Amino acid sequence: MDKFHKNKYRFSSIKPLILISDEVIEFRNQQIINLTSELLKYKVLVRDLIKDNVSYSIRNELLNIAMFITNNVELYDRFIKEEDIPVDVIRIAARVDSKYINKYRDYIIAYTLILGNPNYKNLQDYIQIVENTEEDLGKDIIEYEEKMGHDGIVLESNKKNAIVMTSIGEFKKLKLKEPCFRGEEIKAIEKKSLKDYKLYVSIISIFALIFVLSIIYKYNNVVSTVVVETTSPIRLEINGFNRVLDVSSSTEKGKTLIAETSVLDNNIDKAICKIIEYANENEMVKDSGIVVTITGKALKHNSLEETADFVYKKDLKVRLNNAGSEHKLN
Repeated sequence: MDKFHKNKYRFSSIKPLILISDEVIEFRNQQIINLTSELLKYKVLVRDLIKDNVSYSIRNELLNIAMFITNNVELYDRFIKEEDIPVDVIRIAARVDSKYINKYRDYIIAYTLILGNPNYKNLQDYIQIVENTEEDLGKDIIEYEEKMGHDGIVLESNKKNAIVMTSIGEFKKLKLKEPCFRGEEIKAIEKKSLKDYKLYVSIISIFALIFVLSIIYKYNNVVSTVVVETTSPIRLEINGFNRVLDVSSSTEKGKTLIAETSVLDNNIDKAICKIIEYANENEMVKDSGIVVTITGKALKHNSLEETADFVYKKDLKVRLNNAGSEHKLN
């Protein structure tokens, strides 16, 4: 068995010089049909090959694994007979773990089937593979750059999209502007999936989560305490949205007032207005009037318009102590 060389081969960006004719396209078409059928034996669908965006460097590693299998007769025969990658041998020879092989299983199988079978000559001619020289070894070779469109031969297509194989070993799903045929070479823009935007989706999700958590925190966090001094003091806990989080009283009359006014989650203005209205109707207003005391975060100017309007109409004595600033409401 030949020794495994991790960097023996690489995909080249040099465009294949192929004379394109209807006959060549038809040959490719038939070979793609056969390849698709053969992939099924290995439980691989053509659409499985576009699930992962495999980098150029990883594709070169997978290419060398595939070439290692095809160049060793016994290993290739086992690959064909068992209809699977000889993981035990590859793991030791290539010094990679089983997870790595399983992760890129579909690519290794596709490369091995195409490169190992002479009946796929037209597909082999399209893939550009070069053998690294001694000068190439030990330095980074980057031949592939992101571009606006991709060239590839069509493996599958419908009215809107096509799955293609590029000359540098990629499998891409491209958006179509016009119909195409299997085996034909096309150039089109890659169709983006949700995975391609996962970074942006993650960032948006994080900001959305922070926003939601801040809203929840602001809603559940008490910023002010309001005490409405009727004959029974009513204590209100107010959140950052000026809504009533909690209401309590130490007297039975006060508890009855709370039950009948239902001020929980009301705006502070509406809540105080309801309490004063109930107190006025049920003889719970002291001779000296009602005092509304706010501690913690002061209310903004004109926050109690509804209350002030009610107090004015009923000519009630109500004083407001807004975090130390005292004035009448009527």
